[in-house]
Amino acid sequence: MATHTPEQAALAELDRLTSAFNKAEGNVEKARKPLHEAIVKHLRARSAPPGVIADHTPYDRNHVGRLGKAAGVPPLRGPNAAPAPEYDDATQAAALAELDKLTTAFKKAEGKVEEARKPLHEVIVRTYSSRVLGPGVIAEHVPYDRNHVGRIIKAAGAPLIRG
Repeated sequence: MATHTPEQAALAELDRLTSAFNKAEGNVEKARKPLHEAIVKHLRARSAPPGVIADHTPYDRNHVGRLGKAAGVPPLRGPNAAPAPEYDDATQAAALAELDKLTTAFKKAEGKVEEARKPLHEVIVRTYSSRVLGPGVIAEHVPYDRNHVGRIIKAAGAPLIRG
């Protein structure tokens, strides 16, 4: 059985937690894409008013509008406005149900990132405070640069180590 030095053990733990954090962030991106696609689809199809669509997503009305504009959805007002839509109750209900489902998945994925971030930050602080590794080495094994590692350490109230 091989014995690990404190440095090796700390690096292994940082690598493991970084991997979990990166996976959680990847899942947020995987959940964001279908949510954005559904928002654009329903804006384009005029399934529901943009403000109502926004109410069923994690975004405000302005962000929903920016998503639509970026996707080339014709605006409802202004010189390039599309004809005024007439919203069908059944279509609107189906669209909002789809958005609610995708929003729930997105928020769940975001929660997993927060769950992964907390232990990663704790290990960063513990590793630094125990003088096992310096902030530069820690930064090489986490998804943050050296300055952000320093901010995490400072925010935790850990004493700065000089020398």
